[in-house]
Amino acid sequence: MLRHPPLHPDLPPKAGDEPRLDDPESFRQAVLRQVQELTADNQRLLQSVVRSEKRFRTLAKSVWHVQEEERRRLARELHDGIGQTLTALANQLQRIYDDALDAGNLGLKHRLDDALDITRGALHDTRELSRLLRPTLLDDLGLDAALAWLARTLSERTGLAITFNSELDEQRLHPDVETLLFRITQEALTNVIRHSAAKTARVQIRHTPMLLILRVEDDGRGFDAAKLTHAERNASSSGLRGMRDRAELFGGRVEIRSAPAQGTVVQLTLTLDGPDTDAPT
Repeated sequence: MLRHPPLHPDLPPKAGDEPRLDDPESFRQAVLRQVQELTADNQRLLQSVVRSEKRFRTLAKSVWHVQEEERRRLARELHDGIGQTLTALANQLQRIYDDALDAGNLGLKHRLDDALDITRGALHDTRELSRLLRPTLLDDLGLDAALAWLARTLSERTGLAITFNSELDEQRLHPDVETLLFRITQEALTNVIRHSAAKTARVQIRHTPMLLILRVEDDGRGFDAAKLTHAERNASSSGLRGMRDRAELFGGRVEIRSAPAQGTVVQLTLTLDGPDTDAPT
């Protein structure tokens, strides 16, 4: 009589494992055992994937924290080191300038005038770079103050009219969430300035007890969103890919909507029910 082949070819047959074709109950029990084994294997595999994802998220957050700490250190070095040196140099040049003016040395006065302009410009750029690396406003006064400063600074520097509206009412969030929103806004506005040829941009924050939505939109030239998806797959759009990756670390989602001649919208949606999103007590 023909025997039915074992249902699991990778396992050696056990006594009583081979179902008898003339016994429906035996065949049903054998199939049930195989299904249970497959289910247990799938469950173990799923648990392994979940553990691996948690380890990856923990590692990625650690790297992100190290990067932000390094930004904070560099910002402090620029402000307290190079910034203070340039301030001392400007003061010394000003004293020499005053002496030259008193002595009526117009040639030296003009040269010192140029040197003072260069030194003050370098001091201004150093302080601005320090703030962009890690604005003290973000740590001291929170997200609303930092984003209002960012919008004002970029508007003054580039001529792009940027408006900022927030429903937070200066409410503080978890420091990591505030940093996340600041960095995504900074990256989005940088892309607007570099690529969109926009005249205006708007930054909005909507807030409910469980949901936070950041929206950055502009009236620029826009682009084909399908090409953007292709560029992200090929790692040629690292800035936008980076925004998505940072958001996903906190369970958030970044959506980008655009079309030629219709501007661009970058929107971050973040739930506020996790340990990494609640404000510190």
